[in-house]
Amino acid sequence: MSKVSYHEVTNKSMALSFDGKYIVLHAKDGRFKEVQKCIDENRLDDIPDILDMKNYFKTQGLELIDGVIHIENEPLPEELSDRVIALQEVGRPFDILIKFWKNVKTNPSYNSRRMLYNFLKHNGHPLTEAGCFIAYRGVTSDFKDHHTGTFDNSVGSVCEMPRDEVDDNPNNTCSRGLHVAAYDYANGFGNTMVEVKVNPVDVVCVPQDYKGTKMRVCKFEVTAICKQRLDEPVYTTEEYNDDCSNCGQDLYNGCECDPMEDFDNE
Repeated sequence: MSKVSYHEVTNKSMALSFDGKYIVLHAKDGRFKEVQKCIDENRLDDIPDILDMKNYFKTQGLELIDGVIHIENEPLPEELSDRVIALQEVGRPFDILIKFWKNVKTNPSYNSRRMLYNFLKHNGHPLTEAGCFIAYRGVTSDFKDHHTGTFDNSVGSVCEMPRDEVDDNPNNTCSRGLHVAAYDYANGFGNTMVEVKVNPVDVVCVPQDYKGTKMRVCKFEVTAICKQRLDEPVYTTEEYNDDCSNCGQDLYNGCECDPMEDFDNE
């Protein structure tokens, strides 16, 4: 008998068990189709090798070395690497984070790249599917900027200025550039608040004042009127159902069912 057991196999997810591990694999996981094929062909003993994280990341052009994801022989920042691994383990797409990292690498300024990551880590801004990030702006009731009253910040607008005209000195707190901010900072600045999408390549400076809660950029796109803080660390339009079929609670937050109960081969 195979050491691999499975149940609840649907076109959206499956549950597997082997070597004392319980794994829920979602259809969006890059390994899902391979595992499904093994089940269909009764090659259950091949599944552990497919689910091995190090081998899987290698097939994606990544390396897992001493618990850290490497891209092109360069380690990701620890928090980003941990998030990639965590997302993959629960079957959620991690390519958003890889796209974000690659966008960061295109920024021509070392200091800008370093300050950007610290800004996002400190303020918890969500990432978009294209590897950009969401920040906030406080604007007037007619969606103009408070400083000049000339930039249109209505939904769908793109505001930009030449990069070399943005002050890149972090010691200059209020200076020339397009400003975006963390939620709490923007919420107290302006009659209306909007969500803006920023590509990491367009980040110029994070001033040292206000505990790094605002930054100067050379371009952003207004995506929505902000009604509340966006709490998801990674923004995606895809929906996932992680509810336990027994108790209805989230499998990873609240479910207390025994994962091995009634667990056998179909």
